[in-house]
Amino acid sequence: MKRLVMVLTMVLLLSHVAAEIAPHEYRLMQLGSPEHIQIKVLSVSKSYNLFSGNTAVKANAEVLVVTRSDSNLSVGDRITIKYTHDKLRKNWAGPRSIPILKKKAETDAFLAFDVDQNCYVPSARGASFDPLIREY
Repeated sequence: MKRLVMVLTMVLLLSHVAAEIAPHEYRLMQLGSPEHIQIKVLSVSKSYNLFSGNTAVKANAEVLVVTRSDSNLSVGDRITIKYTHDKLRKNWAGPRSIPILKKKAETDAFLAFDVDQNCYVPSARGASFDPLIREY
């Protein structure tokens, strides 16, 4: 019985541990993304959650270049992007957070359209606003 309780306790503790994702996995997420565009960020609003330490981000952007678009985006379209920037705990390993976009920044964006929220969301996790990761 003691052994079972100890095993269950270890399983519960380890279920909350997260590991960094290998660069080739981020590349696969980028390549599988429905939208690969370049954007210029027009505005950013942030809402900080005191309890979780995470930040809800809403950005409005203009499409500068379309590499791939399942939703038929065109150059000049204006889009809304929503996501959560997760604050990593100090000295803990884990997948990298989606960075907080900055106003006037021009960046690649790997996105997917979320019908429920009627906006775009990052689709390559922490590499959603990075250039396409090169294959080694």
